[in-house]
Amino acid sequence: MNNPENFRIIVVDDEIRAVEGLVELLRLDGYVVAGYSEPLQVLGHLKKASADLLLTDLKMPEMDGLELLQQVKTLDPALNVVMITGQGTVNDAVAAMKAGADDYLIKPLNVDELGIVISRIFTTRELLRQNQMLREASRESVTQEDFVGRSPKMQQIFRALRDVAPTMATVLIEGETGTGKELVARALHRHGLRSEKPLVTINCAALHEGLLESELFGHVKGAFTGAVRNKPGKFALADGGTIFLDEIGDMALSVQAKLLRVLVSGEFQQVGGEQTHYVDVRVLAATNKNLLQAVAAGEFREDLYYRLNVIQFTLPPLRERFGDIALLVKYFCQQIAEREGRQAVFPERDAMHLLENSLWPGNVRELENVIERAVIYAKEQPISIDDLPESLQARAVLAATLKDDSKNGADNSFTGLTIKEAEKQMILAALERCPSKAQAARELGISVRKIEYRVKEWQKQ
Repeated sequence: MNNPENFRIIVVDDEIRAVEGLVELLRLDGYVVAGYSEPLQVLGHLKKASADLLLTDLKMPEMDGLELLQQVKTLDPALNVVMITGQGTVNDAVAAMKAGADDYLIKPLNVDELGIVISRIFTTRELLRQNQMLREASRESVTQEDFVGRSPKMQQIFRALRDVAPTMATVLIEGETGTGKELVARALHRHGLRSEKPLVTINCAALHEGLLESELFGHVKGAFTGAVRNKPGKFALADGGTIFLDEIGDMALSVQAKLLRVLVSGEFQQVGGEQTHYVDVRVLAATNKNLLQAVAAGEFREDLYYRLNVIQFTLPPLRERFGDIALLVKYFCQQIAEREGRQAVFPERDAMHLLENSLWPGNVRELENVIERAVIYAKEQPISIDDLPESLQARAVLAATLKDDSKNGADNSFTGLTIKEAEKQMILAALERCPSKAQAARELGISVRKIEYRVKEWQKQ
């Protein structure tokens, strides 16, 4: 056992010589040991200081080992207890194990057996301690472990995650499609108080009203055509853990009313059933809609909105965190290479410039898909512009202009134009401004081939 001096043992036996001998033996092994001849002395010790292991005789006149076991567990439920008994009282020792003792030893004590029992207990305690430290460190490192981003908006979300995860608060996660709402939900659960319990996910937009109610709350046999057996719902499966209601903005009003009841009282009834069921779950919800606008339009219950919106996360679209694109690209390149069992490749300068200057309407999810496609096409060579979708090049032209206009405080001169029309204006302006096609391509973040192709296309019109 490493660092035995970190483990504290209490020995109690009404035979003083037995206590003295055991204390001396354990101290020679490096343990911190306190010895007593009366059980009441043990209780007094535990009221002032903690311990890791109690070695107690079973038969003592003032208080037997079984009663002492019960009292020390009240003071310190985590304390490990080993009962020491004579040959004729093994059945009592077994009863003590049923009452919470970890093991028992028979007199006269076998030194090797004693060492094995103590080593096993302390190894288990050390593993539990390390696991607890890892869980705490995991909560502290939520920003590095779950997300990639250094932009101010993402840093604000990281800080909020650390504060909110270890609570029972209901959370509403808003954001466009592809911004990572499910990642936030999974991080909240993984670093929360219920991480050992299940996280149950349901997409409310994927099911029609009747089926969604059944999936959420379950149904009884015969409740509707095809209900050939009783079926538990997602809330029942998530009892004690977390339920994630994705796309909750698409939930029918009739189902919203039943969801509200669960949030208020923890009560629900299965479809076709009369019995009231109770659950204890943490509720996380997500939507790509503006729920306040849905409330104003009568499409979402106001009381449900405020029940869900105890804590709100609003995830920024990728176009509002351009500075994170390079980090995300590197991360996805490494993840995809590891998954595919191939060497990691990264974009060339021009390709990276293009990636950093696209609008990304599909947000992080679209970026990940584009990188996966590029890694495959690159064939373990650096990713070039030609490995990226052509549509990105048109988008990059517009995105670069929008960013420049925003920095300069200028109005958007491309209002009302299609992407193709804006692309044409940008390319022609760059060709007039730059001495060569190569320089124009670099400024726009696209390939020379792209410019030549577009020019020939316009000449034919």
